Amino acid sequence: MALGKKHDFVNLLALPFCLYYTPKEFYLPFTAGYLLGTFLLSPDLDLPQSHPSRRWKTLRFIWRPYQLLSRHRGVSHVPVLGTFLRLGYLIVLFVFLYFVLLGISRQYAPQLTELLLALDPFELLGYFAQREEVFYFALGVVASEVFHVALDVFDSFFAKRRRRKTRGKKYNLFSGG
Repeated sequence: MALGKKHDFVNLLALPFCLYYTPKEFYLPFTAGYLLGTFLLSPDLDLPQSHPSRRWKTLRFIWRPYQLLSRHRGVSHVPVLGTFLRLGYLIVLFVFLYFVLLGISRQYAPQLTELLLALDPFELLGYFAQREEVFYFALGVVASEVFHVALDVFDSFFAKRRRRKTRGKKYNLFSGG
């Protein structure tokens, strides 16, 4: 399995290649999605001690339920599906926190309740879903995931080949072999 630093390096090397095929007016949202996908929304969020999990610092606890429900290299490592699973998880979390905050504010801060009611999360999500910039942002996250998974596949393939070559060989410390 490739280490986190290797994933980061390969993904950063691949970014210019991806930008070549991205319309210039969408460089910024694509790059933002790609970098967030590489460093914060990686398929390796299913591992509690992975680099992406640790990058969330004090907020890493929000990924604990996701980690408990996913096994490593399971659905989270399926290109496109894994991306939308992680983005969907964040959206569900956002909506859940909105309603928790709304419930608390009704009891303790009625003036905040009015402000929260003016901000309808479903209307906001609908607005974002129609934006072309959001499409390119999500495409950036997907592209970073594709390179991550491709590196995992290549790394596993070559690791198996190395194990097959060394299987059955006996090493003698004194003969140099």
